[in-house]
Amino acid sequence: MKKFSSLILILAVTLPFNLSAQKPNSIKGFVQDYFQNKSTKGLSIGIYSEGEIDYFNFGVVSDIDSVPPTEESIYEIGSITKTFTGLAFAQMIEEGLVQYDDPISKYLPEDVVHWDPSFAISLGELATHSSGFPRIPDNLFPLAMRNPNNPYKDYTKEDLYAYLKDYTPIAKDKRKASYSNLGMGLLGDILADIEDTDFAGLIKKRISEKLEMENTYMGYKEGKQITGHNGFGEATDAWESQCMQGAGAIRSNCIDMMKYLVANLHAEGPMQDAHSPRVTTESKTKYGLAWISLSPKSDIGEILFHNGGTGGFRTAILISKKHQTGVVVLSNNIESVDALGMQILGLISK
Repeated sequence: MKKFSSLILILAVTLPFNLSAQKPNSIKGFVQDYFQNKSTKGLSIGIYSEGEIDYFNFGVVSDIDSVPPTEESIYEIGSITKTFTGLAFAQMIEEGLVQYDDPISKYLPEDVVHWDPSFAISLGELATHSSGFPRIPDNLFPLAMRNPNNPYKDYTKEDLYAYLKDYTPIAKDKRKASYSNLGMGLLGDILADIEDTDFAGLIKKRISEKLEMENTYMGYKEGKQITGHNGFGEATDAWESQCMQGAGAIRSNCIDMMKYLVANLHAEGPMQDAHSPRVTTESKTKYGLAWISLSPKSDIGEILFHNGGTGGFRTAILISKKHQTGVVVLSNNIESVDALGMQILGLISK
């Protein structure tokens, strides 16, 4: 069963977490509770409150390298990547390069998408998880089974196009919003193709360079990223991908992610547009352009949220515009940090 622990993660669902957890008296108290799970390793936390950024680091990089991580440590941020894809989409809409309702067939080879126009899937549906696409293309699984600790590594754009050729869309009136790595990954590929670049180039040009996020990038770099750990606390492979990178391929550190958080907290224009809820799921989850809006039963008010998970990492970003506060939590293990981030946000938003 161990060797399949990373593979199972490609199906992990991004859902609102338990918002009723009790509040310890300090960030240290929250973290102590988190480390009750012995498989946990390290945490880097960034907090924005009263106009200032503070960093906190706990645990160890690995059992072999038993030093604490720092705010400069590089983590896989997983599905938080989707918010970058959503922002690039919002920018390109404003610039007139694309339209929200454009059918994806407009930007794909003619032999890839040949559906009746009444079944068309739009770019906007990809961005809001309402395309009807499944979470993962089913032809990914055979490749992932061969490399369960790095399930996306061998999946190519040719594989993705082969899947789309055989795919039968769900009728528009029967589509329900449902989280899809496939949809957001395809959106990232399409936007990069329109800009005549790859996804790394798209994000660098449109976001990371503008925000001076110097340690935010795509692809595994030997000696740069800290070690991830699976559910048994064992070191595991970094995740790599050849396509659908818009779903979860970004690496970053706490310093850069706090730059991103502050920019979103004070968002205007396309960045603000990306936040606005556009669809609601049956479970009342509200999706903007990737961003999730939560309304916990507390006085915090609406929270802008996304989390991320890969084979060895868990991450979360939470923003309260009402209180002008925000939290980034990065971990190099697969124990969820959602509730931890929520607890910290509650503490600093009193």
